[in-house]
Amino acid sequence: MSSHEEIPIQVPNRPLKRHHTARYYVRRVKGSLTTRVSKLVCAIFLGLLFFLGIITFILWLSLRPHRPRFHIRNFSVPGLAQENGFENAQVIFNATARNANQNIGIYYDSMDVKLYYKDQSIGGTSLLIPFYQEPKNTTVLYGVLSGASLTVNNQRWAQFLADRAKGTVIFRLEV
Repeated sequence: MSSHEEIPIQVPNRPLKRHHTARYYVRRVKGSLTTRVSKLVCAIFLGLLFFLGIITFILWLSLRPHRPRFHIRNFSVPGLAQENGFENAQVIFNATARNANQNIGIYYDSMDVKLYYKDQSIGGTSLLIPFYQEPKNTTVLYGVLSGASLTVNNQRWAQFLADRAKGTVIFRLEV
């Protein structure tokens, strides 16, 4: 027999079987509403936090400060042929300070210079009066350290002359 020849039989309506009470379903709806509200509040909070993070990152990229760069252009120590030490010697240097910031200027309260030989300070002085350096600006720093500001003992002077005889004397200039 084919299925189109059969007569459909209706099954009488049976009552729905409920495993839970009506109170259970009410609590479940309230719980899901509370869950939806808390999810919405969390989503709004996280969205604001993300938005503020993006704004902070963009501001940091546009305003991040760069430290100034110092370069020594010229350094000389004339008068070292003398045997009496650094009393009559002079250290002459020419350096540049570059402010690479786009929008931020730098105010220098004071600028001190120290000269080192073999990691021991042999002299120092104040370089400039306080000044303001504009953004995207290079300032030339010129300084002279002379006998009174240079302090070298006899042992250090002997080491210096020995290095000079070898052909290389290494100084460190801190600005």
